[in-house]
Amino acid sequence: MKKRAAIVLCMALGAWPLFGHAQAAAEQAEAARTFASLRSAHPERMPRLAEADAGPVLRALADPRALPAEGASADLAAVSDICDHAQEASLAYLSFGAMQDGRFVASVVAGNAATYQDELALLQPFLAHCIARQVPLAEETLRRLDPKMAGQLRLGGLRRGQTGVLQLYAGLATAVGDARFGAAYVDALLGALADSAPAHARALSVASRAVPRSLAADQIARAQGARRAAWQKVLDAMSDTRCEALCELAARNGPR
Repeated sequence: MKKRAAIVLCMALGAWPLFGHAQAAAEQAEAARTFASLRSAHPERMPRLAEADAGPVLRALADPRALPAEGASADLAAVSDICDHAQEASLAYLSFGAMQDGRFVASVVAGNAATYQDELALLQPFLAHCIARQVPLAEETLRRLDPKMAGQLRLGGLRRGQTGVLQLYAGLATAVGDARFGAAYVDALLGALADSAPAHARALSVASRAVPRSLAADQIARAQGARRAAWQKVLDAMSDTRCEALCELAARNGPR
């Protein structure tokens, strides 16, 4: 009886990380719905991290427990949904009020990024890690397919992930040269992109890697300490010219 109880306990403990991920993913989906409700209730403003009603929602949207552990098997579509929730919230902050008199005003986006950097410092690093989690899952999907089918495959989240990565680098490029952005935002986003760069590079075409590679090379000449080391990680990853699996698919579908 004691042996059986011990086996059951070990099995339960072994399943706990998976249970924790599933629960956090469900809470993240609920947070996305609540975020949309908050926006609908007050369309004239954006939810702020310091607010009692919005703060917990934003933290749930960017809860790292919602992501499957590295190396763990997971459903690609489910992880794509998790990434989409964070990406949609991030874009909502960046694009808030940017449509003026029927046209999109790009300067508003840069202003929004500075105004809402506390919120974006949560959402964008989470998104960087989330996209990186998608990469090995998508690669495994490709490996399981017949080569003829793989040649015509259109992974739903691939282009969104590619676009999301490049948008994150564009935002970081703006932030490092703008005094309105604090070190907390820059370090959070740079750290996440540096950690995720090897996975991101595998999902980008070789041509697309030139954007983050050029940014990193420029910043290494100016940065010191931990930031310099982070930029070096980006440069090393984006200097890789190998192109397999998702990279090949990205190249066939046009540069991103």
